[in-house]
Amino acid sequence: MEVSFVLQNYLDVECKIIRVERGSDMIERVRELISHFNKEGSPIMIGGGVLAHTILGVDFNESTGDSMLLVLDPHYTGVDDIRTIQNNGWVGWKPWSFWSQDAFYNLCCPLRPKIVSS
Repeated sequence: MEVSFVLQNYLDVECKIIRVERGSDMIERVRELISHFNKEGSPIMIGGGVLAHTILGVDFNESTGDSMLLVLDPHYTGVDDIRTIQNNGWVGWKPWSFWSQDAFYNLCCPLRPKIVSS
């Protein structure tokens, strides 16, 4: 995954890669994504098929198991107007069905540096 190569080789940021064989299997990774956001707090870059997006967060209902992902489309090139960006779907809460069910996906999860005290 190109983004992890750039992060690791140019910025010295280690990444964990999560491979999902089919978009329909993405929901099985919900707790792993929640754990990443709780522990690392960094956005997750996702690529697969012809898509590339950034996952910024997870909304998970413990009682029902329902969940959605806060997704940013990094391809937006317009003016910095939040109303336009949200209304046109460039950022927003997406259901798991947003992902192509038959495509594979690689999720690049940047890890925060581990600080060692001396």
